[in-house]
Amino acid sequence: MQSIINRFPTIKSVKHQTILAIGCIALFVVPALLMKATSLKNDGKTLTWTDTQNIVPASLIKRALRENSIGDVEAKSIKVLQVPSQGAGKLYIFDFQSPQLCGAVGCVYPVYQESGKLLLSVIANPNLPKGEVLIRADNTVQNGFSCLVITQTTSIEGMVSRSQYCYQGAGFVKLNEALTKMGENFGG
Repeated sequence: MQSIINRFPTIKSVKHQTILAIGCIALFVVPALLMKATSLKNDGKTLTWTDTQNIVPASLIKRALRENSIGDVEAKSIKVLQVPSQGAGKLYIFDFQSPQLCGAVGCVYPVYQESGKLLLSVIANPNLPKGEVLIRADNTVQNGFSCLVITQTTSIEGMVSRSQYCYQGAGFVKLNEALTKMGENFGG
């Protein structure tokens, strides 16, 4: 063992030892800082509305239509957000794109587990200021599912309301609500 160690050259110059030490530290610190900066910048997962028929099982589409509409909603017009989970199955948030499921305060957005279980149904107004996202997955995970943050407008200039819903075993429950400046994430 001693002979293997003696084969490596010894760095005797303090200058070279310092450069080597800084290089080794940089190999670990720089990636960690980049990951931290990315997670702060991307507080929560941005989800994309997709055509339902591309990603949702047909049986779940039929169930969602049956439980939430009274007819005239075409499956091909429905949009969905697919929320990944931490081993608890996929979540699907439906946007029926239908005036019959919207009223003065907003539209119905049901949240289903891929098994077909309805976990949350909220009424939210999709008309938000530019740059604001209606529904996003939070970095907080409870019982295998990411918490959901729903953003709504307020009567206060430059402020929006953000409500955090987290899975509590039987369904999603509103745990927090906060007024935040537009463009700021939940919690500041």
